[in-house]
Amino acid sequence: MGGRRVHGMVGWARKLLPALATVLLVAGCRKERGEDFAVVPVQPAPALEAPRASGGMFRLSEQRGKVVLLSFGYTACPDVCPTTLSQLQRLHKRLGEAARDVEVVFVSVDPERDSAQQLETYVHAFNPRFTGLRLDAEALAPMLSAWRVTATRRYPDTARYREHPFTGDMPYTVDHTGAFFLVDKAGALRARMPYTVSVERLQQEVERLLSEEGTPAAGVRVEKARARLTPARVGAVYLTLVNTSGREDRLVSAESTTAARVELHEVIAQGELLQMHPRPEGFVVPAKGRVELAPGGKHLMLYALQDAPASLPLTLHFEKAGTVQLTVPVSAPDADEP
Repeated sequence: MGGRRVHGMVGWARKLLPALATVLLVAGCRKERGEDFAVVPVQPAPALEAPRASGGMFRLSEQRGKVVLLSFGYTACPDVCPTTLSQLQRLHKRLGEAARDVEVVFVSVDPERDSAQQLETYVHAFNPRFTGLRLDAEALAPMLSAWRVTATRRYPDTARYREHPFTGDMPYTVDHTGAFFLVDKAGALRARMPYTVSVERLQQEVERLLSEEGTPAAGVRVEKARARLTPARVGAVYLTLVNTSGREDRLVSAESTTAARVELHEVIAQGELLQMHPRPEGFVVPAKGRVELAPGGKHLMLYALQDAPASLPLTLHFEKAGTVQLTVPVSAPDADEP
């Protein structure tokens, strides 16, 4: 009896292995083609306005008609940043004449040590057409948050250097996001690719964006997002959802790292009685239509806020359009409603 059971299990495993191999092969092909790198749904890239290391202002909004390739790093980076810029230089050469329609931008995440002159020299050592951007620390932080880029200083373990103490300022490295951000000719963030991606794959994606005409099909667009927080560590987010597609969609949930919980709510007025109704079923966004989340009506409720930030990260989950991530400015409790 036991022998038949073992034999049956072996036979079942033999049948399963080819199917499992096929699944793994398909998954590997999908990853190789870079499908996991796409930013879905298509949405406008976060704002970026910063001084060029070479002088003047760079505005992402003024780059329409070009594909913008953005990366983040610092000049004292010994490995990842030179690798990233070398990769971009190889890409620039491979594109040939098409490179004139590509803007390569390197943003410093270490403004304290990266002077404008030092950053310009560093970036231009790889290609004189590359653009270096330097924001001061106060302006850098919200910009990095909007692009979901991490940049954290790492100091050495001083206990290891007791016999050879440091003199002067303590040296440090910066743990930072290593990725290529691709913005299309219409100003939409289309892909976020790791710095280890092959130059061939990077070229394929850039050439695809260069070949596009007009604005790509989008899903749900978020407009006029703002948050109002209270001293009781609760708050609300108001915004407008614009469905640019030809099919109905639904906002099903939301989350924020600044709040313990985010729920979909709606205020219903019955005379003077105001009732707060949770909406776990979500908010329907009609095809080619819009939904307003406004005071006294539909809104996102924030619970157990960790602090009182000037802005908060928010992730919206849609039934069809997928995930939309944005940074929401916070209004003071006594601010006038726009």
